[in-house]
Amino acid sequence: MRASWTAQGAAAQRAVLTDLGALDDPLARQMLGRPMATLAWALGRLPRAAFARSVTLAGAAGSQRWFDAVLVEALDDGVEQVAILGAGYDARSWRFARDGVRFVELDHAATQREKVRVASALGPGPTFVAADLSTDDAATALGAALDLGRPTLAIVEAVTMYLDEAVVRRQLAGLAEALAPGSRLAVNVLPATSPDSGRNRRQLRLQRLARTGTDEHYRCRLDPDAARELLEACGWTVREQITFAEAAERFVPRSTRLPIEAVDPRKTCWLATLPG
Repeated sequence: MRASWTAQGAAAQRAVLTDLGALDDPLARQMLGRPMATLAWALGRLPRAAFARSVTLAGAAGSQRWFDAVLVEALDDGVEQVAILGAGYDARSWRFARDGVRFVELDHAATQREKVRVASALGPGPTFVAADLSTDDAATALGAALDLGRPTLAIVEAVTMYLDEAVVRRQLAGLAEALAPGSRLAVNVLPATSPDSGRNRRQLRLQRLARTGTDEHYRCRLDPDAARELLEACGWTVREQITFAEAAERFVPRSTRLPIEAVDPRKTCWLATLPG
């Protein structure tokens, strides 16, 4: 299996959003291989008005900043273990590092090898655990790197849509069974249907084009009621549900000129807990 092209695209997206002032991820650009670095460089030289129709960027900025906020809240509350599943080229393990906090990243080996190479200049980082989420058991793999007797924040960002629903259920149920009481899960899901607007149709076409030639296709899409049912059936207690649109409204500065008002309101982020 080769390194994830989609994960490189997500890192390039974070670099562009940082240039726009929508995110604060100064390490995103350092995670890029040459093709995506060139693309991010070119996009960074466009006028801001060029991004005023990018629903994709607006929604991504809102959801990513929500995940950042959930992570900071967990650390402030005393959670000292963070597991990032399907981490790709995410830099949170460096950006949010704190004394006494253990970060563990789980992803398939090909992407991790490339990430270790591009992140070599960043200094001490996470513990890397190689596993294929489509076939391997995440909880078992993480057990070698985490203290399962202590609360953990599990971040599952932009992952569920690339797995079959049965696999998503198995992985999230396995985490609920293995992790300690007081653990938290931050996850996002895509809806089974999307608003029939011109901007969203263009967004879907561009996303399909970006995945052309890869085996990374959408497999699991759940509307909000189905997503809640899945989480609860897997043993998690939902604490917060927020749409990408609400997250964009809450977190994305208007000065970015991104089309916050057009973000798909059916895409959702979820924070769930294990009763302690």
